[in-house]
Amino acid sequence: MCEFPHVVVTGASSSAGRAVTLCLAASGYHVYAGVRAHADGIALHQHTPPGAGVITPLLLDVSRPAQVMAAARAVTAHAGLAGLDGLVNHAGLDGIGQRREVDVTAELAVTRAFVPLLCQAQGRIVMIGPPGVRSTPPFASPPAAMCATLRRELSPWNIDVVLIEPEMAAGAVARTLTALRPRVTEGSCP
Repeated sequence: MCEFPHVVVTGASSSAGRAVTLCLAASGYHVYAGVRAHADGIALHQHTPPGAGVITPLLLDVSRPAQVMAAARAVTAHAGLAGLDGLVNHAGLDGIGQRREVDVTAELAVTRAFVPLLCQAQGRIVMIGPPGVRSTPPFASPPAAMCATLRRELSPWNIDVVLIEPEMAAGAVARTLTALRPRVTEGSCP
């Protein structure tokens, strides 16, 4: 059994996604680094900081449902009953936080695939939104609307949903995932 807490990071080969991955590994996480190319995963794995957690490359193009389900099965097989402490949805953002061709539907499919594991560990979902997303009025942008909806729907299972800006990503994600909070001891996962 793995002694590290588990987290999945989508879009882990881009600049901010890579920084989040390396920061979480340095913080003692077993990071499943979602990459679209095998070579990107090897490069990330080779840069695991000494004395840190683990980086496991995970072939994960969020726009391909078969890869999303295969990734969820792989993480489930390893994490088992420990579940997933965090899911960082970063796919679809470039280095400066601009949205690419990944739509909200793909991010929602990834989230849905990992909810059972998040429920087991009462984990957290961190959505990395576009710049200025925190000053956008509620429901004015798809990421803000999705986070608000997920926060409401997943609260009975004590799964937090947090939206952060890309320039705050690496340190903010590590602080968000490690922040203490009370755990619920009863209730079943969806």
